[in-house]
Amino acid sequence: MGAIGEASAANGVNGNQFDGSAPLAGAAYVFERSAGLWSQSAYLKASNTDSDDMFGYAVAISGDTVVVGAPYEDSAATGLNGNQMDNSVLDAGAAYVFERHAGSWAQAAYLKASNTGAADGFGYSAAIDGDTIAIGAPFEAGSATGSNGNQIDESSPGSGAAYLFVRTSGAWAQQAYLKASNTGFDDHFGVSVAVSKNLLVIGAPGESSASTGVNGGQSDNSASGSGAAYLFSGNAGVGTIRIFKGIQYR
Repeated sequence: MGAIGEASAANGVNGNQFDGSAPLAGAAYVFERSAGLWSQSAYLKASNTDSDDMFGYAVAISGDTVVVGAPYEDSAATGLNGNQMDNSVLDAGAAYVFERHAGSWAQAAYLKASNTGAADGFGYSAAIDGDTIAIGAPFEAGSATGSNGNQIDESSPGSGAAYLFVRTSGAWAQQAYLKASNTGFDDHFGVSVAVSKNLLVIGAPGESSASTGVNGGQSDNSASGSGAAYLFSGNAGVGTIRIFKGIQYR
C-alpha cells in the first residue's frame, strides 16, 4: 500500500524510516500473511527519493512484482533506467518496479515515459498482470490517437496517455504508447488503468462525447466531462476495440 505523505529521505528497500527530511516523498509497504497473520515484509522507497514526489500514489502487485507510481517525480529521463538525478522536468512522473527473489525485495526497474514532459503525471495510475505493466499519465499533452502515434506534438494539453511495458527474459521495455481514439483537451485519458492478460482498459473521466453504450459517436463533445473508457487488445496494446460510454455494458 502507498503512503504519499510519508517524509523519510531513505532510498530503496528497508531503509531508515525515521528521517523525516523529505516531506511528501512517499513510501509503499508490503504486507504478507503467514499462518493467518499479517506482517510487514518490506518498506519501499524510490531509488531517487525527493520531496513532493508522492511515491506510492499508485501501487499494483502481481505475484513477486510490485509497481509503484510517483506522478510528481521531476527527472528528465526517458525510458528504462535513465538518469534519475536531473530534476529539470517538474512533475513529469516516474514508476518503480520491485521484484522479490529468494524472499528479498529489490528495485528492478525505474520507468519513465518515452516522451517525458513537465506536469504529465506519469505514474498517476498503475496496473500489472504477470509480465505486463500499464502506467497512466493523465496530463500528457500529445495530440496523437491510438497506439504508438506521434509523441512529439503536444498540442492537446491534458489529453492524457498510457504506456505499456512488457518483461521479456527478465528485462522490462516499453512496448506501446497509447492514446484515445478521439484525443481531446483535458480528457485525462490514463487517470485509471487496468490490465488482464492481453486486455487493457483505460479511463478518461474528462471525455465529453454525448454517445452511450459501446462504440458510439466520438466526435460530439456536447456532454462535458461525461467520461469514457477504452479497451485495447493484443500483446502490444495495438488496436482500440471498444469504447464504453454511459451505463450500457456487455
